[in-house]
This record gives sequence, C-alpha cells and structure tokens, in this order.
Amino acid sequence: MKTIKTVIVAFLMGIHFVGAQDTFFDALKKVDVVSDSSIVWRQFGPGMSGNNKSAFWHPTDVNTLFISPNMGNSYVTNDAGLTYQTVLDEDGRGIRYGERGPNEFGSIDFSRQSSEFGFATDLKTKGIFVTANKGKIWKKHEGALSTFGKAYLSCVTVNPKDDNIWYVGAGRMRYLGKILFSKEKPHGTYTDAKSQGKVWKSINRGRTWKLINRGLHANAEVETIVVDPVQTNVVYMSTNYGFYKSINGGKNWKLKNEGLDTDVIRSFSMHHDKKTNKKTLFLIASVLWDAKGKTITDKAGGVFKSTDEGESWQKINGDLAMDMSHFKNDRTVRRSYYHTLGYYFGVTDKKAAELYPEFPKKITQRFTQISVDPNDVNNIYLINMYTNASRNNFMPGAMWRSKDGGKHWYVTFRNGKRWNKGKDVAYWQKRENPTGSNVRLLYLNDWMNRDDYDRKSVNYAKFNANGSVLHTQMAKISLMSYDKGDTWVDIDDVETSAHSESYIGAGNSNMPGHGFYQDTRFPGKVYCMAGENTLWVTNEETNSKRPGAQAATFHNLINTEASLSAYAIHPKDSKIHYSMYFRQHERGNLMRSIDGGKTWLKHGTAIPKWEIKAHSGDQPVHQINLIFDYNNPDTMYFCVPKSSHTIEYVGNSETGFGVHKSTDGGKTWKEINNGLPASCDVSAIRIDPKKANVLYATVQNKNGGLYKTIDMGEHWSKVKSTIDISGKYGVNDIQFAKDGKVYISAGFKNEEADKGGLWVSDKKMKSWKQIFQYPWVNRVEVAKYDADIILVSTLPNANVEGRNAGTYLSKNGGKSWIKINKGNGQSDRINDIAIDYTTPGKYYVSTYGSGFYVAKE
Repeated sequence: MKTIKTVIVAFLMGIHFVGAQDTFFDALKKVDVVSDSSIVWRQFGPGMSGNNKSAFWHPTDVNTLFISPNMGNSYVTNDAGLTYQTVLDEDGRGIRYGERGPNEFGSIDFSRQSSEFGFATDLKTKGIFVTANKGKIWKKHEGALSTFGKAYLSCVTVNPKDDNIWYVGAGRMRYLGKILFSKEKPHGTYTDAKSQGKVWKSINRGRTWKLINRGLHANAEVETIVVDPVQTNVVYMSTNYGFYKSINGGKNWKLKNEGLDTDVIRSFSMHHDKKTNKKTLFLIASVLWDAKGKTITDKAGGVFKSTDEGESWQKINGDLAMDMSHFKNDRTVRRSYYHTLGYYFGVTDKKAAELYPEFPKKITQRFTQISVDPNDVNNIYLINMYTNASRNNFMPGAMWRSKDGGKHWYVTFRNGKRWNKGKDVAYWQKRENPTGSNVRLLYLNDWMNRDDYDRKSVNYAKFNANGSVLHTQMAKISLMSYDKGDTWVDIDDVETSAHSESYIGAGNSNMPGHGFYQDTRFPGKVYCMAGENTLWVTNEETNSKRPGAQAATFHNLINTEASLSAYAIHPKDSKIHYSMYFRQHERGNLMRSIDGGKTWLKHGTAIPKWEIKAHSGDQPVHQINLIFDYNNPDTMYFCVPKSSHTIEYVGNSETGFGVHKSTDGGKTWKEINNGLPASCDVSAIRIDPKKANVLYATVQNKNGGLYKTIDMGEHWSKVKSTIDISGKYGVNDIQFAKDGKVYISAGFKNEEADKGGLWVSDKKMKSWKQIFQYPWVNRVEVAKYDADIILVSTLPNANVEGRNAGTYLSKNGGKSWIKINKGNGQSDRINDIAIDYTTPGKYYVSTYGSGFYVAKE
C-alpha cells in the first residue's frame, strides 16, 4: 500500500491541469499522501524548553537516545544529544488517531541479536509500536490491538538471548506526571481498571501474544519487567501490589516481598556484573508516613536491595532521612512540605500546617525512580520528582546518589543559591554532602541563581549502554553528565557567539509555538512568539557545531517566565513595541516598550485578571492578531478565539472571547462583539488595506462565518457572499494579497469531507473561487514579494480519518499544490504559518508543542 501511495503522489507532483488537481484533492481525503522531498522543515529556536519525563537509551548503541517531551513530541538522537530528529510520521494521520508514532514513550527495548528491531509502549496511546530501523520509524502493531484490548501498556522487555520472546505489562505506573499516592489510596490514584492484572508474552517476535497472569494480583499494574540475563526463564516484575518472580518464563508468578515493608513498588532496576554473572536487584517501595502528635514519622518504604535474585530484600535507606526542622523557616521548602503532607493525609495545606507544626528531625522523602551504574553496583541514583505530580514529594534535593551501595547518600544534582552560601551550607556539610552548584546552563542560565533551591526538580537519571553518559531532565532543560553526576552540562543549545543570547537548538524542542510577526522595516527578522519562553527573533548567525541551522535570539522581555501570544510594532514609530501574554506573568496585560524592546512597562489591561485554579491545567486567554489602524495608530484591535486548543494553541481560552478595541493607544480596552455570533469564537481579524474603518473577523466553529464592520467594530454583519462557504463551521482565516485578491479558509474538525478549503476572490468579495479542497484549512499566507506564492496549513478532520494535515505550497496562484511536511513531526498541529517578507523561498510554521520550523527552497 505504501508503494501505491508513493506512486500516486509522484504522478501528481508538478502537474498543473485541473484534472490532476482534482485527483490530488481526492487523494488527500483517502490515502496518506507523501510529501514532496524537495522542501524539508528544520526546527529552530531553543532546544527542549519544555518538560520531559520520558527518556530511554538504546540498550546496545551508546549514542542513541529516545525522548518524548510532554507536548506530544517524540525524538531520537544518534549522536548522544548533539542533534535530534522526529520519530513521528510527518505524513501520518493526526497524533490523536494513535498511528503517527509513540506520543510519549512508556518504555523501549531492542533485540540483542538485531539492534534495529524493537518495541515501544506509549503512555498515552493504547497498543504497541514496532520498529525495524532502530527507531527512525515506529509503526502501530495492528495485529496486537485485539489482544491488548483497551489496556494501557506500561513496559516491554525482550529475552536478551532470544529475540523471539518478548514480555509486555499493563498499567499506568509509569505515568509519573499524573499518578499520586495518598495514605487513603496507597496503590495509586491514576490507575486504570482495564489495565490491571495483565501481562503478555510473545514467542514469535510479537506477531501474537498470550496472557500470562497466573498468580498476579487482580488489581496489579505493572511498573517494570526484567528478564534474567543468565537464566532467561527467570523473569522479575514490579507492580503496585508487590514484587513478582517467575521461574518458568511467566507461566506462573510468585510474590516475593520478604523483607519489604510495603508492597507498592515505584521503580525497579537490575545490575548485572558480566564478569561474574552476579545480579543485584534494586527497587523503591513507596514511602509511607504516620502522624505522631504534632509531627510525622516514617512508617515504611524506601530503597531495597536483593542479592539472591529477588528471594529476599534488605533496606538500604542508610542516612537518607532528612532533618526537616532545619528548613522550617524556609518559605519555599515549607510550602512544598505542607503541600505534600496535605495531600498525603487528605487535608488542605493550611490544615496540615495546623496539625503538624513540628518539623520532623528524621523523615524520608518519597522517591520516584532508581538507577544503577552499569559499571559499578554500588553507584546508585534516586529521583525526588517534587514538581511533577508535586503532591507526592517535597524539596529539597532532586537527585540523590550513593557510591557505597546505600550506606551514605548525598544530593548529586545541585542548582540554586543555597548550595553556595548561607546557613544551609553547614547543614549539608554536616551530612557529608558536597556543596556548590554543579549545573551549567546556557539559554536558561538565569535559573542557576534564580532560587534558593531550584523550584524545578529533575525527572530521571538514565545511563547510556556503556555507562559513559548519565542523562537527566530538569523541567525544561535536558542535561548530560560525563563524570557520573559530579557535574552537569546543557547541550540542548549552542550559542552562536559568547553572551549574544543567539542560539541554535538541538532539534528536540518541546516549546509551545504561538505564531509569527514581521515588519518590513526590519528585514531578516521574524518575531516568534512562544509559551513559557517569550520571544525569539531570527538572525543570520551560524555555528559550526550545527551547520546550516537557523539561529534565533532570545528576548526575555519582562525578565521572568512568560507566555507571549501577540507582538506588534507601532506603524509610525519603530521604537514603540507592544506585547501581550496568554498565561503566567503579565497575563492579560498590554506591555509597551519605547526603546525598541529593551525595557518594558505595563501600559494597559487588555483582559482583566481571571481566576486560576490549582492543578487545573494552563487556563489561558489567547490574545492574538494585535493590529493598528494605519491612519490613527492609537486605535488598536486584537481578538481571542474561544476554541483555541482546537486550532492547536495550548488550552482553550477562559474568557474575553471575540474582538477587543482601544482608542487611546492601548491604555483601555472594550469588547466590540455587536452582531457577532454568541460564541464570539474569533480566530482572526484584519483591516481592509484601503479603508481603515473596515475590518473583517473570521468566526470559527458552529454558526461562524466571515463578518465585516464598516464603523470600526461598532457593528458587525456576515459577508453574504461567504455564507455557502462557511456552512456549519464558519471561516478560519482571511488574507489580503498585494495584487488585490482576498483569500479565506474554511472547515473544521467535524466538517463534511467535501466541504472546507481555500477560496480566492478578485471581485472585491462579491464572488469566490475554490482553489484548495480539504475539510479543514486553517491558516493561509500569501508572499509579499510574489502574490502567486501561497502557503496554507490544514488540521486533522474526522471525516477523512485525520489524514493529510500539514502544510501545502502553491507557486502559481493556486493552480497546483505540493504537500510539504518533511522534517516536521508536528505537521498535524500547526497554529501559524509565515512566508518571509524579504527572502524568497523561505517559509515558517509554528506548532503546538515543538516550537518553530523553517524551510528553505
């Protein structure tokens, strides 16, 4: 079938007559059309810059690492982190259909006989993925879907001596950003009834699978499965209902909890000494606490070791327990501590502080993961993930290490001011803990001295195959250690010149892109707006470590973490810049700079502060399309789409839907929605290039359409000539070309397959001609330098099974089109597109969660 698809696309490429285009548009609705290979997207902006809890080294290739940051990305590096490529199928169906590739790796394993062949589980997508080319491409294993049913698969592992034999465990124990453990629910809160008590085995390379759960607790969810590297009929398994062992390849499972004082296993790892064949097992049992008067005390759990193949266990907590009374006056640590206690005991944070005012002299933190050095059985690492699922754990100390098998433990990842000076230095020295920061950051270098103890924990510690590299992730930053954790370096970014703030990323972005802004007065600069990472501006700098890559300069406009949704420059004074923010700091405010963007002050309140609920997602308000009346720039407009998540911004807007207007240069604002549909789901606004009193608003979704005002927004009415085009789901975008033509896009996620598309009018909007057919065309751009060059983006439509979302290019005014998705793993999640104003053949896309991409002809 793949060959047939390729032939179809090859036949269509470059053919301009109408019949061929009809065939092309028909194919877009029925098959996965392969993109033209002449144009390839390359990511730019910062590396990573978003959270990641999923990382797996290839078991035999020391340079190959797979990661799945949490914005729906999956990448592979084959040079130990210097550069990354997507593993998602750029031309596959939308990610929500589950066939594009793993959304978030839950586990990965590869054959020891054929390093190209492997399986992966996905935390968010049901089923299992298989690769035959070392993870460059992953395909859903369709034949296994009926076997696994609706279970979430947590882990997969291979028999190291026979790659016909594979094991898969079900459950959600690896969903570390979600699962919580309280006193009332010690076995976990984010569990799944359809994923319990299930383990499968294949003896034919995954073609068929058999359930092998005899002896397993009916409610058990699997965390890790390990096949004994010497006696491969022996299999070990950790679950939230105990540790299990099979001596007959999984036919029977026996509980092996001797020496354990709780049965909730959070993490399991094995060390195999290949010289002696000695095996040492390590695990973390969920730490439990008891109330004791006005304080709390350890009840059970911690770190355990087995030297007899899991038959018995010894606790190796050593000196892990902390004297928290030392931190009782540290506001940040105190808040983290009571937040954890409140959840654990089922009370509010405030109530926890009232019930347990005395800080314990000896208490153990609730660690989430354990790792062991493949070259040294005594070199062990623990992760205290106190910012993801933060109610499980409290700070300080994100990664702990023991070099003597668990007798003495110390913090080996140290970032923050208190590691360098102050009263805490003596406390740590008394614990025989090294002091001094040992983390070096690039783009986010201000984080090194931002907090007393870094507000962001690390998420894991993973060794590569030969133990030469130790990898971790601190919130938005991926870090490597080449000395077992004594020091940590950021290699996600390369600075093009010292102290320039101009960076080239590694291609592993997890940043929420939020669109583009260009100004003809600043050629060569594209202003790129981003969630949590503010503003990036393209430049022409280079670096030999990443040749040919696009560089961009970071502008931290308000000197704190912020999410930028709109940027604009005054049309008559290029020194005056404006910015708007959809969440985090300065959310809802209009900020202004009068010195070309160097310094910023609040200038007005565009959207009054809205309520933010704890643990309830991003809760944004997406203010977009900030524009000026070109005759009177004190008159300004912007819009807020209601269904913003649907068009691939982060989260649906909470309030302020519709069009907003200011007549005093942005100091005060009012909504101008009179005549618009009740939803006010406005996706774009534009000013008529010839009449400043005339504006157009596209309203998406049900009862939407193209609306026009001739009195600067006081009254709106639907453009009658577009009623048939808008249909049930409105109009998405409008653009005016330099040759006088007007373009509008239409369609939506549930639009009928033969509806939607792109239309052009050269009759002053009295009539329209369809030039692109697809049931959900979102954005359209026309080149400033050549009105025949048109770029559109589409989003996955349910009635064509999510096929062929992405970017399409025409260079002859819409007579013919090519699909151009190569290199963009989130081609199905584009929220904005742009054509460079001054450099012909240069194009840009902004994505939901992999930042920005550029393509050059």
